[in-house]
Amino acid sequence: MNPSPEERVPRLLEVDLSSFEGPGALEGEPQPWSSDDPRLYSAGIAGGTALALARFLDSGRAVPAFALAVGNCVRRGLATAARATVVAPSPLTGRLAEGQVGSELGRRLASVADALVISGQTELSGAVLHVEAGSVRLYSYPELANASPGRTFERLSAELGEGAFLRSGPAGERGVPFANLAAGGEKPSFVGRGGLGAALGRTGLKAIAVTAPAVPASDDDELTRALLTSPRLRARGEGGTLELAQAFAARGDLFEKGYSRPLPPGEGARLSQEALESGRTRHGCKGCPTPCGWVFERSDGKRQGAHFSAVYALGSNLGLSAWDDTLSLLETCDQLGLDAKEAGAALALFARAVERGRIDTTPVFGNRERLVQLLKELVFGGGEGAALTRGAAAFAEEYGMQDVSFLAAGEAARPVGDLAAVLGQCVSPRGAEPMRTFPFLVGDGVPRERTEALLAPYPLPPGGENPRDPRGKGRLVWWHENLVAALDTSGFCAFSAAGLLSDGVLDLDALARLVSPNPATARGTDLLKLGATVVALHHAWNTRAGLEPDERPAWAAESLELAGMLSEYRRWRGLGEGGEVTPQLWRRVDELAAAPEPEERDLETSSGGSRPEAQARPSSGARPAQVPGCVTFAAWGPLRSALEPPALEMSLPATVIQVLVRLAHERPGGAPWLLRDGAPLAAVYRAGERLGAASLVHDGDRLDLVVAVSGGST
Repeated sequence: MNPSPEERVPRLLEVDLSSFEGPGALEGEPQPWSSDDPRLYSAGIAGGTALALARFLDSGRAVPAFALAVGNCVRRGLATAARATVVAPSPLTGRLAEGQVGSELGRRLASVADALVISGQTELSGAVLHVEAGSVRLYSYPELANASPGRTFERLSAELGEGAFLRSGPAGERGVPFANLAAGGEKPSFVGRGGLGAALGRTGLKAIAVTAPAVPASDDDELTRALLTSPRLRARGEGGTLELAQAFAARGDLFEKGYSRPLPPGEGARLSQEALESGRTRHGCKGCPTPCGWVFERSDGKRQGAHFSAVYALGSNLGLSAWDDTLSLLETCDQLGLDAKEAGAALALFARAVERGRIDTTPVFGNRERLVQLLKELVFGGGEGAALTRGAAAFAEEYGMQDVSFLAAGEAARPVGDLAAVLGQCVSPRGAEPMRTFPFLVGDGVPRERTEALLAPYPLPPGGENPRDPRGKGRLVWWHENLVAALDTSGFCAFSAAGLLSDGVLDLDALARLVSPNPATARGTDLLKLGATVVALHHAWNTRAGLEPDERPAWAAESLELAGMLSEYRRWRGLGEGGEVTPQLWRRVDELAAAPEPEERDLETSSGGSRPEAQARPSSGARPAQVPGCVTFAAWGPLRSALEPPALEMSLPATVIQVLVRLAHERPGGAPWLLRDGAPLAAVYRAGERLGAASLVHDGDRLDLVVAVSGGST
């Protein structure tokens, strides 16, 4: 198709590895995106994820093996927009695996092309594809076979100079279906749910090196000020995602030993505090003013980057209570090039199989040395760990462990009380990454009024803002999935966007103007439509690949049946009752502004699986007389230090809002995280129960104050 005058046509750099007879250079330049399919052409014009997906689905060309793409925000050099999208057929699930990776990779690639599309295969040992400004070369470094991502970075930096290097570890080379990829320098970021490391390995490449100069960073003071205004993003920068440990513990959602039982009260706070007290340095995406990563110093002097999801999967989930032990196991995953979440799920199932007597070996839970040994065995073969090589889902089926396997569409998931998070993990065709599937609209401290305003014009039913009430969760997951897919396509950080929207710094239209290359005409509905297009492209691939619609995993089946959950989601997405694609899928994209009227059954409260928050209820009598009392608080990050001492004396009982107002007055340093525009910003929990603004607080109560971006547990 020919572009319209106002369209910027993305450029594709296509590389067929089979055209190389040996090391050498490739002739040819990036070509403008084109497709005979009008829908695919229109989707690809958006660039980023949408461009990569459209290229995979274009029946007029050979299906690629691997693709890297950058969105318009990356190309423009916006702050907190330095992510490249990686897309490839998943060796683990058969779907299109998709991930976003930081470092300078995206901004360097953007100076050459909007997408690098790789097909074919090379037989060269230690093959490296080198992308420069104006040339593409293939090199062979046999000494890099089975090298760790860190060793590969050292070698390529010495050979090729300053650049960005996307590389696999031994697991990717050996085809382990949950191998990941590393990007960045000495302390890299990792990407690869669905086995993107193995997908690169199938091409014969050990690494992709991009040494072209990076596009210049945008000098956008308004965006920087907005990011620094968000209390949640400031808390994330202080906590490095580990504030989520306190959030999960406060909600009663922190578990141990294969997510089989709740952690004792206070254990989450202890682990978080142990991490907080270890030596650490901040680490994040290039140019981000609120970096959310941390590199921790272990007792042996080694330094290890860590995020909450990886720590959770490899720590309490495997019976490890010491912070050092968890970091050591994470280091092993990083050296081997294994996705920590999938590795944790597989190891937990192995440990449960040992407890049940289905594998006759020494106990595994809590045994760091044994866990490390199993990881090495599953990658290099030999020993009992080889049983885990095909992943958690295959192991569960072989050993009859489905009843204790927390999986969704073949990937590791985890049980939570938040029903939107349960639904999101089970229905998202983009994989179970938390930010894609844990809607922040029902997150910690987001008032109903803000949720309603963001969701408008789509109605939010009564109770829809309550994480444990099933009503409206189908449409909330649909909305969230659309938004995050659009942000990932643009390259703008979804965590940053969630903080800005949750805190009321921006509304959806303002966010759309920020990330759009055409701010004068951008609207929030444009973002939702772009995201819905990306999700529909994923469903189109699944249909073409002959994949069955999502099953209902046993651990989530009861919750999915509740009114307002799975049935509502499928209707809003345009899927059939069995999850199959119908003509309504694309109709819902094209007519996105006209939301379907909610059916009466979607507004009914279900008796199963719902635990409403302790919101204000009609009083059956006079409020008890107030007397002098004391309330204690638990918090994380900057709010924790601002609340010292963590006790407040005041007349009680009092409402939550009265307590927060008094606390903000007595501890002014904590005020930015307690209230915003006169409404609670922090979520307030008591013994695992969420309290509303009008709930009564009594003498002796201990309140957990949570300020977190609910979905951002990377």
